[in-house]
Amino acid sequence: MATISHSTTSYTSSTESNWLTTYNSYVQKAEFNRIGWAITAMAIQGCILSPVLLLTMAYFGGGDWQFLVSMFGFLAILVPVLSAMPVKNIVPAFALSTVVHLAIILMNVLS
Repeated sequence: MATISHSTTSYTSSTESNWLTTYNSYVQKAEFNRIGWAITAMAIQGCILSPVLLLTMAYFGGGDWQFLVSMFGFLAILVPVLSAMPVKNIVPAFALSTVVHLAIILMNVLS
């Protein structure tokens, strides 16, 4: 019986670096300091962004939906930190939550 062999295509990888490969290499190097990243993300979120958001809500009259969105943002950080996920999951959650918090703060201040 004849053996069917599949020809494999030779793939070459380019040495050109894009933002995704840069991010992946940075996250791999940062994995050693995962606890530090987790503590920093929680401290910035819990001690700076959330109180400032609550103060702007109280002073400028923000709605209940803003509080709900900010708590979901804080939860988006808390879940990867407490479940010991790698830095690859903590950094995007922190970045998204920071952008949402800053957008709500700016919306309260500018309106």
